[in-house]
Amino acid sequence: MVTHSLLPTIAVVLPIAISPFIFLIGRRSAYLRDGLAVGSLTISFVAILLMAPEVLSGKILESIVVSEQAAPLPISFKVSYFGEIVAIISSFVWVLATIYSIEYMSDEHSKERYYSFLVLTGGSMYGIVLAKNLFALYIFFELMSVVSYVLVIHEETEEALVAGKKYLFMCIGFGLLLFLSIILTYIGTGRLDFSSVPIFTEFYKKFMIVSPKTSLTILFFTYIFGFGTKAGLVPVHIWLPDAHPIAPSPASALLSGVMIKAGAYGIIRTIYNVFGPQLVQELGVNIVLSCIGVLTIFLGAAVAISQTEIKRRLAYSSINQIGYVVLGAAFLTKDGLTGAILHIFNHGLMKGVLFLCAGAIIYKTGLREIEDLKGIGKKMPITMICFTIGALSMMGIPPLCGFISKWILVLGALEAGVTILVGFAGIFLLSAIMDAVYYFPIIRSAFFEEPIDGDTTNQDPSIIMLAPLILLASGIIIFGIFPQIPLSFAEPAAEVLLGGF
Repeated sequence: MVTHSLLPTIAVVLPIAISPFIFLIGRRSAYLRDGLAVGSLTISFVAILLMAPEVLSGKILESIVVSEQAAPLPISFKVSYFGEIVAIISSFVWVLATIYSIEYMSDEHSKERYYSFLVLTGGSMYGIVLAKNLFALYIFFELMSVVSYVLVIHEETEEALVAGKKYLFMCIGFGLLLFLSIILTYIGTGRLDFSSVPIFTEFYKKFMIVSPKTSLTILFFTYIFGFGTKAGLVPVHIWLPDAHPIAPSPASALLSGVMIKAGAYGIIRTIYNVFGPQLVQELGVNIVLSCIGVLTIFLGAAVAISQTEIKRRLAYSSINQIGYVVLGAAFLTKDGLTGAILHIFNHGLMKGVLFLCAGAIIYKTGLREIEDLKGIGKKMPITMICFTIGALSMMGIPPLCGFISKWILVLGALEAGVTILVGFAGIFLLSAIMDAVYYFPIIRSAFFEEPIDGDTTNQDPSIIMLAPLILLASGIIIFGIFPQIPLSFAEPAAEVLLGGF
């Protein structure tokens, strides 16, 4: 049942519309600037939450911004189980990161620019996951790529500018490739909408350049790498380890905990809404995509181990974790897809708290090198307890939420076949060990060694920065013990995306 609602439009358009006013007012009134930033994002979060009961009741919420009469390719929103769960975690982390920014950014320059683009990027992210069609998704995807560049280069150091150029070049370059793919799709099929019938299901035989399978395989991977660039998928990940650590920590938490999910979201839409699982299996591209997912898991973990700076280690960890999402989606099974969607949700909590904890440490002590963090748990106990919860969940330790999504991914591998199960079990075990190798030394030295300077005075930040950490860490525990809450979205999302496959 389709129901027209203004809530999706409010969630997306309000932050985008407010962002210029934040920039203009920011220099005159810090209170008004911060209030507009937090207030607009909170209203968006509430609007997204208000949509949840409607979605769970089986209703489809639609909202039109630019109609078909006004433009040949309309911009409209359609709230599904999949879009809603990603929108909930995105908007939740965004609000917390913005509140955290009030103290973290207090001594920074260009705060009006920072908050303006932080809010604008948030609205763009919500537009991606609530888009009704591929064209609208692309518009918001590219908008987010461009405006988040300002967050990456905020420090305006040479290192930040170089990282920003690499980020912009990769995202815009592969974004153009993605645009070409969408144009070819529209020419070949006459459709760009997301529905229960994948775009290429009825029309793919008409779309040929050399041969149907060859051309569709090429097109499939232009989509995958177009979206995969934002996700940090190997081998188009090279911008991420430089861009994520150099941004202010609240922005790092959003880049790594939320924005890379835009790429993962696009990849899943490509598999299940553009091509469809049946065609993907017929082309055999899911096998190649599975190999890319495995490579992403191990390369991310292996390089993370070698990093000595905490934010760079966390950045490579994000590459590692996105591999699980891609691998689960490539299984083409209900449990595999459910696990992938749930891991998108859980990773937002886990990586959000880890980056914000790292930011709190840097803010209070100026320390970035891992070897300098000895005894930091005695100086900043609440911060490091929250960090530890996030790290243990990343390793897949029960009863934390990271264990649940990874366990469901194992069930997805079992559903795909015994051979795949054995292979994935080995991947899961080895990756968990590698995760432990790059997280446990931080935890051990933080709590079981003495500070280098011998000072154990409490240096935890104020409640403005601590509250987001505690809420995210609490979410990791709550959704680990009560996973049925996010699963109430993830399971039906997987069923809808799979259709009758």
